[in-house]
Formats: sequence, C-alpha cells, structure tokens
Amino acid sequence: MASNQKNDIPLYNSRIVDNYIKLIKNQYPSVDIVRLLQAAGMTLYEVADEGHWFTQGQINLFHEKLSQLTNNENIAREAGRNAASPEALGVLRNYVLGMISPSKVYELAGKAADKFTKSTTYQSKKVSYNKVEICVTPREGVQEQPFQCENRIGLFEAISMIFTKKPPTIDHPECVFRGGKTCRYIVTWEKTFSDIWKRIRNYTILFFLFICSVSIFFNPIFTLSSLVPISVFFIFLLTSIKTC
Repeated sequence: MASNQKNDIPLYNSRIVDNYIKLIKNQYPSVDIVRLLQAAGMTLYEVADEGHWFTQGQINLFHEKLSQLTNNENIAREAGRNAASPEALGVLRNYVLGMISPSKVYELAGKAADKFTKSTTYQSKKVSYNKVEICVTPREGVQEQPFQCENRIGLFEAISMIFTKKPPTIDHPECVFRGGKTCRYIVTWEKTFSDIWKRIRNYTILFFLFICSVSIFFNPIFTLSSLVPISVFFIFLLTSIKTC
C-alpha cells in the first residue's frame, strides 16, 4: 500500500522531463510532444517550470508512451546521455562546468541528485583518480522502474563525456531490479592529457607556494624581491595555458 501512495507523490523534477523533450525535438521530430505529455498527465507549462515535480505514476506513463512513439526501448539511456549535448548542457551546467574534473562531479552526485529527484538516496566514493563507486538506493515506499536505472547510467556517461568526449566504462555489479538492495555503479573514465596537465599544474603551484613560505623565514629580502615574482610569473603562465 505504501508504494501506491508514493506513486502519487511528486518525486521527479520537471528538468528530467525537459531533458527528454530536448532529445525528442532533436532526434524524434515526428513525435507529438503535446500528445505525449497529455498521455502522462503533464503539460508544457509544468515541464517549463523548474519548480514543478512529477509523480512516479506520471513518469511511468511518460516513458511507456515515449517508448511506443519512438519505437526505442533504450530511450531512457539515450536521454541520460543527451544531458551532455550542447543544447541540453544546462541540465548539468551548475554541477559540472564549475568542477575541475569528473571525479569531483561524481563525488558530489548525491548533492546534485537532490535537485532532480526525491525518490532515492545517493552515496558516492572515490576509488582512484579516474574511478568512483556510486550507490543509489530507493527511498522507503518508492518503486522505481528499470528504465530509470538505465537513465542514470546514461547520465553518468554524460558527465564523463562532457570532459573527455568519450563514454566511461560502467560496471553495474548490484541492481535493485536484479534482487539487490541498491543500484551500485563502478564508473571508470579515460584519463586525458587535460586531466594529467591539471594535476601537474596544481602540484607545481603548491610547490612554489611551499618554497616561498619556507624561504621567507630564512631570507625575506630574496624571497620578496626575487622568488615571489618568479613564482607568480610561473603560476600565471601555468594557469594561462589551455588544454583540450
């Protein structure tokens, strides 16, 4: 009975549906969006309102109708990946473009997820420089559907693609829809020259700061007159170099 009650509680932000709509406009122009939304009990006005939330029942109907209209059973994962496209980047802009690397974004996946869904809890853990483990657990009484797991995988792919232009490797050893208590994802992305350069740059900057901090106690005049200007020059040079 609890799951039926949850089915009528607003759980999913309109921006999730809006991302689907952007994909439809670009890849499936023959789909009647108004008709699609009507089938799910949604309106264009609600989708455009970032403060609006949809229920599990509405999301289920939306996906079911969209799969029929597009004849694409993998539409949820495709929509997740679409979050990396230039026209849809706004969905992730606040949580991605301000970060310095994919690992930071994946680590904060739970914080970002709270802005989009109230149906699950997220826990993420950094495994290595280019690998994270993310666990997504449905809240009590919520009955998500397999397509939502696929949509998450697409979103995780999108995060990496924004930085590396290539999808990451995603292992999914535990899944709610295969009898697990949580959906566990191991995300590994390819290291890029840009990532390596950022690490070299950051460590070099820390080195200069450390040297200046130590030197000023032994030779303040030399530090302020020579070492600091040289360090500032190299730090400025390093931060001004752009990589792809």
